[in-house]
Amino acid sequence: SEEVEFLWTDPLKVDLSKMRTGVNQKGLTKLPPIVLDLGDNCDCLVDVTLQSDTRMPVCTIYSPYWIMNKTGAKLEYKISDQSKRYLDSGNGGLPIMIHGSKSEHTNEKYKNVSRAISVILLERPSDNIAHHWWDEKTNGVLVLQNSLLEENGLTLTNWSDSLNLDAAGTTGEIHCQQFILNVSIDALAGAFHRSKLISFSPRFVVKNKLHIGISLVPLFGSLGDARRKASQLRFGHQNRKQDLAPGESMVLFNFHNVSHGIEKPYRWVAFSVNASRFGATFKPKWHLIPVDLIDESHHFGEHDGCLDTMCGILEAKVHASDGGTILTSIIQTVIPPFRIENRSNDHYLRFVQDDSQAVVFELAPMHSCAYTWDSPLGRKSLRAVVIPKEKSKMNRLDEALKQERFNEDLLQIKGTGEKNCDATVDTVDTMDTTGSYEDAVEGDFTEEPLLHALKVGTGQDSRALNKTARYRSPRRRAAYSPHSRSYDMKQIGKQKDLPCPSAQESQSGYLTMSSNLFAHSRITGGTKILSFSDSAWIGENVEAGFLRTGGNFKTAICRVDLEGLGLYIMDDFPRELMAVVVRDLQFHKPAGSIKATARVRHFQVDAMLENARYPIIIQPSPIGVDRRNGSNSGDMIVPELVDKKDCFWMQNEEKPYPVFEIECEYVPQRTMTWVPSLSIFLSPLKLNIDVDYILRILGMVVDSIFKYQDEAVKNLTGTSHANDKLKYVTRGQLNILRTYIEKLYIHPVQFDIELNIKSDDLDQDGGGDSSLTLHSIAQTTNSAFVAGLLGWVINVGANFAHVSPTFTYSQVVCQDRYCDIFDLLEELAKPYFHQTIKQGYKVVFSMQLLGNPGHVMQQWKTGFSDLFTKTRDEVAAGGKDGVGKGVTSLVQNVVGGTFFGFGKIAGGLSNTLDAVVTNDFTSDHLKPKSAASDGRHPDNAVDGVVQGTKFFGKTVVHGIAGVVGNPYRGAKTGTAAGVAKGVASGATGLLVSPFVGALGFVAKTADGIGSTTNLLELGHIDARCRPARMIPWGRPMSDNGLSFLKAIGIRVHTVRYQKIRKRAIQKDPGESTSPANQVTSSDYKRIRAAEERRKNPPRKLVSIIHEKDKHHHITLPIRPKLLSDAPGNLVLSHYAVTFEETLILRSADLQLGDVVAINFWNHRGLKSTTTRAKPLGVCKLSVGDIYKSVLRLYEEQLCRKESVLSLGKTAKDSLIIPIPQECALFRPCKKRQQVNGDIFDVIGEELAAIIKSEDDKFSAFDSDSSESDSDSSFLGGERKAKEEDPASVARANERLFGSISLSFFPIPW
Repeated sequence: SEEVEFLWTDPLKVDLSKMRTGVNQKGLTKLPPIVLDLGDNCDCLVDVTLQSDTRMPVCTIYSPYWIMNKTGAKLEYKISDQSKRYLDSGNGGLPIMIHGSKSEHTNEKYKNVSRAISVILLERPSDNIAHHWWDEKTNGVLVLQNSLLEENGLTLTNWSDSLNLDAAGTTGEIHCQQFILNVSIDALAGAFHRSKLISFSPRFVVKNKLHIGISLVPLFGSLGDARRKASQLRFGHQNRKQDLAPGESMVLFNFHNVSHGIEKPYRWVAFSVNASRFGATFKPKWHLIPVDLIDESHHFGEHDGCLDTMCGILEAKVHASDGGTILTSIIQTVIPPFRIENRSNDHYLRFVQDDSQAVVFELAPMHSCAYTWDSPLGRKSLRAVVIPKEKSKMNRLDEALKQERFNEDLLQIKGTGEKNCDATVDTVDTMDTTGSYEDAVEGDFTEEPLLHALKVGTGQDSRALNKTARYRSPRRRAAYSPHSRSYDMKQIGKQKDLPCPSAQESQSGYLTMSSNLFAHSRITGGTKILSFSDSAWIGENVEAGFLRTGGNFKTAICRVDLEGLGLYIMDDFPRELMAVVVRDLQFHKPAGSIKATARVRHFQVDAMLENARYPIIIQPSPIGVDRRNGSNSGDMIVPELVDKKDCFWMQNEEKPYPVFEIECEYVPQRTMTWVPSLSIFLSPLKLNIDVDYILRILGMVVDSIFKYQDEAVKNLTGTSHANDKLKYVTRGQLNILRTYIEKLYIHPVQFDIELNIKSDDLDQDGGGDSSLTLHSIAQTTNSAFVAGLLGWVINVGANFAHVSPTFTYSQVVCQDRYCDIFDLLEELAKPYFHQTIKQGYKVVFSMQLLGNPGHVMQQWKTGFSDLFTKTRDEVAAGGKDGVGKGVTSLVQNVVGGTFFGFGKIAGGLSNTLDAVVTNDFTSDHLKPKSAASDGRHPDNAVDGVVQGTKFFGKTVVHGIAGVVGNPYRGAKTGTAAGVAKGVASGATGLLVSPFVGALGFVAKTADGIGSTTNLLELGHIDARCRPARMIPWGRPMSDNGLSFLKAIGIRVHTVRYQKIRKRAIQKDPGESTSPANQVTSSDYKRIRAAEERRKNPPRKLVSIIHEKDKHHHITLPIRPKLLSDAPGNLVLSHYAVTFEETLILRSADLQLGDVVAINFWNHRGLKSTTTRAKPLGVCKLSVGDIYKSVLRLYEEQLCRKESVLSLGKTAKDSLIIPIPQECALFRPCKKRQQVNGDIFDVIGEELAAIIKSEDDKFSAFDSDSSESDSDSSFLGGERKAKEEDPASVARANERLFGSISLSFFPIPW
């Protein structure tokens, strides 16, 4: 083989000494790109970058831009700020590669410029080159446009405007003066991800999908100019037309300019069908397709040239291909857009579009015809009029045929052939003497063209017959008579009646019209039908719905019930981060009905991390219980001998109203979607959006996706389509997407949104990289000063971005809409978009920093309105439904709302002032939480004062500690600026801390007063769908046992306890008693009272408290029953209290590790407002222990459901009962005293925290440290527990009081 000769480039110099490798810790991580010239059509760049994981330099040689020419013509390119030119023959092969730099020689540094390209055509498109890229199997036979580069001495091509090469993912057109090309810019994948592919291809392609040939002329001009040119093409001036046979496709590069005015020009494709008509002189009509309107369909009608009826309807579809080329396909439509029916028995109808270029046509009785607009660019209105039978074309044709046969018979009888067609003309003319307005005009014609058209042979009269304009004018004037009516084809339903003569008037020959034809519009089979009838029977049947037979769909039955779907997002710990839950999905279609119902009972998105700022991200607002038939039917049947009231675990299974429900009636059609009625309901939604938390979740999801797709991305070549042939797939008819909706109703909807972009101040373990939050804006810069400044601005600005607007959208009603489904969705989205824009002011007026004035004003309005309306209703009802609701609403909304708003203002100012003086050197140690409640309000006014006092004290202490800590951290930076910044932040923090604390005290107190007003009613507690799963560290995630647990039902059955008293002994009367042993009257009363209390103790009650929420759920007070006494000096009395009452434990943040305390109280003890009140007995259970019992019940119910489904019927013993459990009650333990330190202890803790933080950082990198081998902080380290005396522990804790019998069951809603 011959030796291959290589063309070597100049030596390339790469200075690796400037990079941050080895001992050079201050070098560059990336060298400036270097230009590498590999030939005339291959310019590359050399990029040297330091890998982040291996810290090794990697050299990459690539070309940023690849250019492919698929136009079929030779092109030349020039790059901005470059003198070099690139020639492209368009024959394929390797693409032209450029770097777009101002530098052009090897070893020159890459100079950043605008990177724009310009194109010019060097030669006209060639068949040989174009066929190289043309896929004839898909596109059909290629026909190139007869385009010239020069015309009349003028050049038609020139350099195009500059095109930005970095606009990846875009498509568009580029103009080389009058030549138009398509260009697309795509980003390559895989190993070529640094490069972009710029492809040039044809912009416009026209396909002929008809069975006959067409002629077309591309035009450029305004609407009037295009219509004028189309009229000229009909009568000649066709030197620019090109024929297109069936199955052929033409590529258009330029358009004939016919613009003569100042109106906006458009691009058109004028075409005519090359079909033979009746008569050689018939002038076919030229139709106009606006190719600038993408994704549109246009219909055109073809007339036969004789009776002016439509012999065919064409459809032109304009859409964009994947590469951006605009494809126009011309087909014959199967489904006409309109159909006109004449259902009358005697009347002839004449129709014409309200346009000067439209054709007049007629319909005989009991006839119909397909129709589309004669002038698609004209007025869309149809005029109709009733004409006498004698004036109809069909009647004249019959009369002419009879006269023609009579003349031929007469000629045969006489044996002469001298008689000609003038007799027929005279005969026809004698018929036009009825004296009508139309006859007076048409009588001027000496010949009837329709007669000569039926003669054998074609002479001069036949040519005149095809000039239909001669008889259109008088017939058009008759269509605009006073008895004519105009009809809008968009309207569905009853239309205007059309005047017509009665039977007597028709027989007498009078032209008066005292009767009417009933007009009605309907849609059937994808076609709009305009019907004229002698009676209103068909219209009444259509309106009554008798045409909605439903077919097989009506007889079908379908019932689908899904308990729910759940999507859970977890991290690598593993730990649940977010849960998306959809519950109770239903689809019901009963037999014998065309209505189907689909509903989603509940939808919720939860933040599963403990102590999340917003535990519930998205949830529906409670609007009531759905008590419709079948909405709350259970799967278990209660036996006849069991009272349903005794089934306490089934009393709380009422389902709420669906969050989404759609009711739809459907009538099957082959060519369209017919929806008689559609009703959509969406319940009000609450959206609590913590932007910082959402961004962390999204960042984790994105990283996971790229982590598992790295190998797949590496295997992608991304260049396989660079040399693919051009394929233009014709879009099929989209009639299946045509939808007819008679009645559409969308209920009003409301969205309560709370948006907060400030980072949560709670310490979340493993919360994620902070670069995933908004602070990544500050951390992406290389300047420490700029990063600190941006971080400070973001931290301060976050206090202004806490908003809580409420958007309300009105109902949407739509009737008789027949359009594409995507057009309908776009039309429905517009009112919601406009209403959102109009309600934009609510965002500003809902700022928490301003106290959410919009919400406060709405509360004032509601409070004063309810004061009068609810009080009026209560007086009218006589107090049957209770009293005081108006006053309660006034107190809650006006008083409570005002205090809440004032608390938000004070809390927002406190947070903003604190953010102003906070920087990188400010420690979070000893710093209190946010002054604003953020939904976690104090329970009452006292709690608000307590929390405010704590906040004030902690803020002042934190300011004092910052005087020492901030300068120390600034000094650790080793710079004078750091020391100054630390001293300044410490001093300002000390000065500002009293003001921050005072504002926080006001905010907490105001929130507490506002919460006190809400104690007048039982508020709704929002809860997660279920507690988060507890997984040991390093273990895999366990199965989700109980998917839905909104609350826990606790049935309190009985409490058994014992009480020890001294026996009161009374002396016998015969015994001698000393004065010391004598029983006085007071002692006697005391003994009797003690005995009475022993036999009838005071009433007791049970309270259940979730220790995280500190809210008591209390039973009714019940008096205990004495069971037995034990003999002896000490009376041991056994009591039992039967409650049989259900308490529901519902919490917004319920976790399996939470503790639930079950307290047993004296009735008076619980009412005491002092903190010294203690329960008699306490039983503490974890939520996880309760969850096990609930899960066991749930699994038994599932097993019973499976058996019922397998048997096909419900068994009588399908009732599953929660098992009662005995739990021990202990006497409460004494509380340990809290040790309060002074300010010096706080400063010592601050210094200890600083030292510990430094030690932790050092030990993390110390290989000899014990903490580097294991996570001692997680496992507990070497911290020794305090040794205690086992006897003292037993005496303190083992104080058994009694037992309580409980049953646990799930509350799913």
